[in-house]
Amino acid sequence: MKKYEIQLQGKSYTIQLKSFGRIAINGTVHYLRSLPHRNVLFLPMEYDLPIPEGNVMLASGMFYNPLIVNGVNQFNGRPYTPIGKVPFWAYIFMILDLSMCLLGGALPAFLAVLALYLTLRVSVSESYPIGVRLLLSVVILAGGWLLLILFAFLLSMALY
Repeated sequence: MKKYEIQLQGKSYTIQLKSFGRIAINGTVHYLRSLPHRNVLFLPMEYDLPIPEGNVMLASGMFYNPLIVNGVNQFNGRPYTPIGKVPFWAYIFMILDLSMCLLGGALPAFLAVLALYLTLRVSVSESYPIGVRLLLSVVILAGGWLLLILFAFLLSMALY
């Protein structure tokens, strides 16, 4: 799994992501569930790591979990926007994304959680202006519903 080497106030730390929700800090294994974290709705998005020399956290990601040290993403070197700065309109889109679960089944639930996660990440990204973030949230919502309708249509065609 991914391994990070960082220096904070003259102390070196080796942080390695392990399987099954564990993280090793200088060889000491911690379970992510036991660490302080911040949720958005029901998804844990940021975990505070027990490193007293700095503000170090692990953020949830779609394909990787970036390590954030003193506000800087160690994966790409860009400033990180904390999840706590989610704009109010993003919650409206996330609730609308969750409405896909009303259809029942695993695929609608998966698409709903995926759309919720993508909406969350887009809404807090400072890489885009607010208008683009709103537009992307609308596209994610509409895209999720279109995928569900397409899947239902294809399934009905295959069964009949």
